[in-house]
Amino acid sequence: MAVALETGVHTNARRLLRLLDAMREHRPRPTFAQLNHLNLSFSHLRLLQLLAPNHSLAMKELAEEMQITPPSVTTLTRRLVETELVERRSHAEDSRVVLLSLTEAGRTLLRRLYEDHLHNMERLLQGLSTEDQELFLDLLERAVQTLQTGTPIGRAP
Repeated sequence: MAVALETGVHTNARRLLRLLDAMREHRPRPTFAQLNHLNLSFSHLRLLQLLAPNHSLAMKELAEEMQITPPSVTTLTRRLVETELVERRSHAEDSRVVLLSLTEAGRTLLRRLYEDHLHNMERLLQGLSTEDQELFLDLLERAVQTLQTGTPIGRAP
């Protein structure tokens, strides 16, 4: 029985990946086109989110948060400074430390991305009744909790 269950879990996991890919491919909003135009990757967006809304972080702190090397952070920030989404400034107490923060353009881009994501999630949920939306979100919450804790929640042994 465990083999059949694992096969079902594997099949369903593949189905979930296909569905998530389909959602990712459906990004008709102009903000996503702007990201492509600016040649920004997921790592660039992650860095922007770490600085939002008004954080100033040192390169070393960003490297630790992103779990990448400081030279990689330098490469990422170079593109973000060039596109005027991030600004560099010296630390007030230690001029050797470079602090990064969002510019107004960076905050605007993140705000627009959030609005686009919210719009897409609204469109996704509109296909479901209110009851089905609640069930979907409850199940998704349980799945996320299982992913975070490593222990299935609400499932009989």
